[in-house]
Amino acid sequence: MNRKQRRAQDTKSTPLKSAEDIPLAKPDFTRPTTKTLYEIAAERQAELSGAVGKRDTNSGVIKPENVVHLKIGKDGQIEPQSQSPNDTATSQSVDVIPETPWLDAILLATSLSAVHFTLEVLTVHQYAQDLHFPPIIRHTIFVAWPTLTAIIALFHGLLFPVSLTRKTPAQILLLRQIVYVAIANVAGCYLINVTNDKGYYAVMKNAPGIGTIWVWSVLELGLFGALAGVVGPGIYAWWNHYGIF
Repeated sequence: MNRKQRRAQDTKSTPLKSAEDIPLAKPDFTRPTTKTLYEIAAERQAELSGAVGKRDTNSGVIKPENVVHLKIGKDGQIEPQSQSPNDTATSQSVDVIPETPWLDAILLATSLSAVHFTLEVLTVHQYAQDLHFPPIIRHTIFVAWPTLTAIIALFHGLLFPVSLTRKTPAQILLLRQIVYVAIANVAGCYLINVTNDKGYYAVMKNAPGIGTIWVWSVLELGLFGALAGVVGPGIYAWWNHYGIF
């Protein structure tokens, strides 16, 4: 019976007027002769799992000896470059030069100069009879700012040739972090000693500079390194029974 005949038979049948007119019949539970969608999906998943299991797990790792360096010449042709044995060690180094290194150093020095200016105003206001801003401003602009800029440029490698600072080994970065930790602890302990045991003139002269150096070293250390820069001064203050207030 084709489709046309089935439609004609359905048209001749009695129309349904209620739910009781719907003929009831048990569903067909016979197993289908063809594969179901579930079986096809299971077979496909098994094929994919087998292909992944047979694949070498290290095949996706790029090895240094398999890297080919190319160079585009002036005529647009690709020219292969020979790789020296030192390139492997150089690839393990870290590029620490930002896009605008001097601008970053100047901005950091300017921010630290503002910290130095604030500390000097506080110390002069605390111990001096009169507070005069012109000498403090001149000292901040012509002494503190150039000194901080030179120190930051030195530690960031900006005073060295670019060929030496383009790729900095991880050992040098670790050594620099250790130096930052040492500076932070020494400056913090000395700042506590000056503000508690020295006279007012020593505080006015040394506290702003030492405090600024301590802030700079803590900033350079980052979040976790800053904790190491605070431990030393904290232990020093506790050992000498210095109070917070």
